[in-house]
Amino acid sequence: MLCPILFVSVNQSFRDTYDLKQLEVWVERAWAITISKASDCERVVAVKDGEPVAAWRLRGAFPTDETYAVSDGSTRNRTGLAFGEALPILPAYRSEVPPLRRGVAVANLDLTPMPPER
Repeated sequence: MLCPILFVSVNQSFRDTYDLKQLEVWVERAWAITISKASDCERVVAVKDGEPVAAWRLRGAFPTDETYAVSDGSTRNRTGLAFGEALPILPAYRSEVPPLRRGVAVANLDLTPMPPER
């Protein structure tokens, strides 16, 4: 089944010494994507230099105080992410990292949907 997966770049913030909690702070931050598009995803994958480095269940998305410019010259609020548990990095993530425009992109991957949270 095709599942929308949110990929985000951590090229500027990633450090080899980070544990998952330290990396999570950078991945939760404000992204140039709509809340509805981010909310449609069930997982988020952090990407460094085109390679997945971490993944989480995505519980939801919310507006932040930061903004970004859109092509018509207006601005939109950047979107923050709320995470569930950390997940393994699946082989499908490695082979399907999309181009990350503005540091973020969604790709529909052929994966088994995640079970509901308990």
